[in-house]
Amino acid sequence: MTPEDKARIHFAMARAESGTTARVAVRFVNDRNVDAFERAKAEFEQQQMHTHKHHNAALILVAPNARQFAMIGDRELHARVSDAFWKDGIAAMRSRFAVGDIPGAVVAGLDHLGVAFHEHFAQ
Repeated sequence: MTPEDKARIHFAMARAESGTTARVAVRFVNDRNVDAFERAKAEFEQQQMHTHKHHNAALILVAPNARQFAMIGDRELHARVSDAFWKDGIAAMRSRFAVGDIPGAVVAGLDHLGVAFHEHFAQ
């Protein structure tokens, strides 16, 4: 990943969180043999995101070598969005991921989360 790609992701993270009480993290793992959703749950706990005061944190995990990714959120975020929200977010990421645009996939996921953050958790 280029420095420009990293900057795009960091900017998208800041944009998603700005003016909200929500927090988001992005993790990349190089494992070839990983279940992205299970690993995302483990990372969420390991990074102690479940201890965020407002319980509205989210995590995007990307495992490019396994050709997988996952997007998960804490209980307050999940309680305020529908299952369709998660499916739409995954679909937005998948279209970019499928063509090898991993940074674009992450930015699309962050932008999708940002909509929910600003709608439900504005400061």
